[in-house]
Amino acid sequence: MPDNQRHYGNWSNEELLNAEATARQFLEENGGQIADTMRAKVRFLETLIQRVSQRKIEFQDRLEYLARISEIAKLIQDDADGFFALASQPMVARLLK
Repeated sequence: MPDNQRHYGNWSNEELLNAEATARQFLEENGGQIADTMRAKVRFLETLIQRVSQRKIEFQDRLEYLARISEIAKLIQDDADGFFALASQPMVARLLK
């Protein structure tokens, strides 16, 4: 469900606590896989950064590497933001209640 369709303010404390527990369990059970996926993206990012630093590459290639770096960095940010939102939104809503 998209964030703008979640109405945590209308949830009971019990529902919010259950959502927190579910998010916590998901992150605990999948933390290794999440980290491995992010590490793979970081490794590819590092490879592209090394290629950008090479002196003898074509201008078009350098632009292509920079575009891919931007895409991968955005993917990493989206992953981190998504998992953070998954875990934090029910807790914030409960605290504000």
